[in-house]
Amino acid sequence: MTNWNRFPVKTASQLSAGAGVLVALAATSCSPASHDYEGVETPLDGTATPSAVPTPSVTQTAAAPGLTSPTGQSSASASHAPSAPASVAGPASAKPSESPAVTSPVASTAKPPMPSASASAPAPTSSSSAAGTTPVPSASGSAVAPTPGGKPPAEPSAGCNKANPSLGSSGSPLTVSGHQYYVKLPGGYDPSKPYPVLFMFNPTGNPIDWAEKNAGYEKNGAKDVAIRVYPHPANSGNGWGAGDVSFFAPLYDKIVADFCVDKNRAFAAGESSGGDFASILGCEHADKLRAVAPCATKNVGGYALDASSRKCTAQVTAIVIHGLNDSVVGPENGPKTRDFYAKLNHCGTTTTPVMGYTDTKSNCVKYEGCDADYPVYWCQHTDPTYMGQHGWPAFAANMTWEVFSEL
Repeated sequence: MTNWNRFPVKTASQLSAGAGVLVALAATSCSPASHDYEGVETPLDGTATPSAVPTPSVTQTAAAPGLTSPTGQSSASASHAPSAPASVAGPASAKPSESPAVTSPVASTAKPPMPSASASAPAPTSSSSAAGTTPVPSASGSAVAPTPGGKPPAEPSAGCNKANPSLGSSGSPLTVSGHQYYVKLPGGYDPSKPYPVLFMFNPTGNPIDWAEKNAGYEKNGAKDVAIRVYPHPANSGNGWGAGDVSFFAPLYDKIVADFCVDKNRAFAAGESSGGDFASILGCEHADKLRAVAPCATKNVGGYALDASSRKCTAQVTAIVIHGLNDSVVGPENGPKTRDFYAKLNHCGTTTTPVMGYTDTKSNCVKYEGCDADYPVYWCQHTDPTYMGQHGWPAFAANMTWEVFSEL
């Protein structure tokens, strides 16, 4: 937009004087200027077929609360924990290549105070061409909608320039605050360079290396540019819950003290009870995180999905993933998590499809009108990898990492 204050109104005498100067110049000649289910999930084995789901158009409306929401695992019990998906691959839909990648920044290095939440966000209305939203192709070719603002510089942690930090491993994990974890570093890790950090929380009843082997971040761009942290709940059989929340601050402090972390780019994702945990952290520890990706969630006692009563420490970008036909935690729980973050971030009701993730196996949309730099994404998928559509879907690693990479 033109800033008209740069062109002040001239007085009559000023205009007259200016005309005289022009006449003088003409006379002398002038030259021209030159973005719980616990128990083990059972993947489809070819003998079972998922219920048919009509294929929505690209401009479909995202489901309102009350529709089935996916989680990442399957089991007959009320808790949830998935087995490995058949494969972690990109979405089936074609990905654009005609537009160059654009960086989508965040406004400032300091997180703003948490604004008061407005009325609960109603179910979104989808629009394929909302004003001001231009999908941005990522390095992998699919597009995520950019966030406005200016991307902040990296904020190096105390662990920068620290030599030979302990990584642990799935067979010999490290321990902090009664919880095991281990760390994977990007190739060519440079202790003087700040890296994004990703915490991935596994589902109930699964081994500590479930996320490393099945979440997909060891098979996409995250492995080359991010520090990946794989924690384990204190009680694997119970999964992640309210009793684990106090463990995250010591874990975070340990990671930023031992490794060169960009503190402006810390992300948390999880599935089933791990998704519940990532969602809790997105409020209770939002001052430490830039974005969260909770998948296959349910309510957790003491952490109600009520934006008007929870006292979040800041805001985060949220990517909420849930199975349309989740038979483990129910179809209603994903929309509750979605609406919680939509209300926290003051989103509107209109959504736009996320390019590259519009088929029914992913079905991702982005809310419009959210607070600057804190969008909310909603993926109500029908990925048939798991019986009951309770699990971490095949598209999730690529889609979430593309969004994280834009922040």
